[in-house]
Amino acid sequence: MTLPRRHFLATALAPLLEAAPGQVRVGCQTRAYGSPIPDRDKFLAALADLGKLGYEGFETNYRSLEYSFTQPHAMRRAFEERGMEMMGLHVGAGFFDPTKVLDEHKLIHRIAGAAKECGGGHIIASGRALPTGADGRATPGSLHSKATELNAAGETCRRFGLRLSFHNHRHELAHDAEEIRTVLDATDPELVSLLLDVGHPFPAKWPVTRIVREYGSRIAGFHLRDTTAGDEVMFGTGEFDFAELGGVLRETGWKGWLIVEVNRRDDISSRALVDRCRKHIRDTMRV
Repeated sequence: MTLPRRHFLATALAPLLEAAPGQVRVGCQTRAYGSPIPDRDKFLAALADLGKLGYEGFETNYRSLEYSFTQPHAMRRAFEERGMEMMGLHVGAGFFDPTKVLDEHKLIHRIAGAAKECGGGHIIASGRALPTGADGRATPGSLHSKATELNAAGETCRRFGLRLSFHNHRHELAHDAEEIRTVLDATDPELVSLLLDVGHPFPAKWPVTRIVREYGSRIAGFHLRDTTAGDEVMFGTGEFDFAELGGVLRETGWKGWLIVEVNRRDDISSRALVDRCRKHIRDTMRV
C-alpha cells in the first residue's frame, strides 16, 4: 500500500517534533553526581546545581527516583521549583533473552507510569551486547527480537504519552553501525527513537554526522561526552568535535535534547565538572 505524502511526512517527522518542539535543549545525566542517587536531598541538591548552571532538564537512572513512585506529583513539584524538567528515566533492558523479556516489559510499564506523573517525556533503554555469530555480527534472530520487543515497549510508552529511545554502546557501532541501522530500519518510527551516545568510537563510514543526516528524525537526543580512544576524558580535552556536531544540527534543523553524560571525577567537584561541560557546549555548539 502506498501512503499519501502527507501521512508519510507526518510519520517521519513525528519523533523530531515530539522530542522538543522548536528548539535544542540542554540537560544533564545525574550520574555526574552518582549513579543512582537514592537520597532525595542529595538528588534535589544536584538538580538545584544544574538549574543554576543553565541546564534546562535532566535524565537519571530510574532507581534514583524509585522511592518517589508512590508520590510522583510531590517530586514533580520539587523539579519545577528548581526550574528543571525531567527529560526521562534510564533503564537497562536487553530485549533478546526470552527468559528476561517479560520482566523487562513489566519494569518498563511500571517506570513509564511514574515517569509520566513526574513530568518526564522519555524512557531510555540500554542493554547488553546481542549474541553474535562466527562473523562477530549480532545474529539475525537476536536483532529481530530486539526490534520486535522495542516496538512493544514503545507501544507501552506511547500509551503513557512517552517516547521510548534505545541507547547505544560500543557494540551497536560495530560493523559500520550495523545494529543501530538495522534496529532503526526494523522498528516503527512512531514508537522507537534513538538516544545517540557520542562517547564511543564511531566507524569511519558512519561517523556521528552521517548518522544525524540520515537518521536525524529518529534521534530524540544525544549523550555528550569527550573521549580519547574510547576512554572518557575531561570535556574539551579529547577527540570529539563538539563544534562539528553543532554545525550539522543547525544544518539539518534538528531539535531535541543534548544530555551531558559524564561520570564523577576525583580531581574536580561534580558542580565544577558540569559547569565546565555546560560552558563548553555553549562555546562550541552555540546552544
